[in-house]
Amino acid sequence: MRSAYRRWNLGLAVCALAATVGLFGPASSAQASFFDRIKDIYQLPSNVEQIQKDYDAAKQQLEEQKGKIDEQQEKLSEAMRQSKETEERLLSQNDALKQENEQLQARLKAMEELAQNKEKRNRKITTMILTVVGLVIGYFVIGRVIRFVLWRNRRRAIRK
Repeated sequence: MRSAYRRWNLGLAVCALAATVGLFGPASSAQASFFDRIKDIYQLPSNVEQIQKDYDAAKQQLEEQKGKIDEQQEKLSEAMRQSKETEERLLSQNDALKQENEQLQARLKAMEELAQNKEKRNRKITTMILTVVGLVIGYFVIGRVIRFVLWRNRRRAIRK
């Protein structure tokens, strides 16, 4: 209670002093700034409280932002880890598929060569069969032509 009483007395004394100075003459710019400073000194505790509140609010906001940044950084790290795992998995799958593709290409090439060889063999066999058939038919035709020619020559020879 005494400190409130002292403050009251001090405030009253300052007001009295300000009133006397204000009444007794025109205030020069230096005196005005002096009184402004005294006024600012008495308003300082409320300003300090406001500044403290603003500081606390800014500090809390900074902590919240820091928490959000940490959370986002963790999410980003997790996303990067998952991305790296996916990339490694896809690269291994790609390598496996490349090897399988190469094996299939080799099998396809072997099968194509086998089909070409089979077709060549079939053409050779067909050519040989047609040649043999042609030779057999030619043998019979030539045999008949020779018999016909001989028969005709004999017939002519007998008529003469």
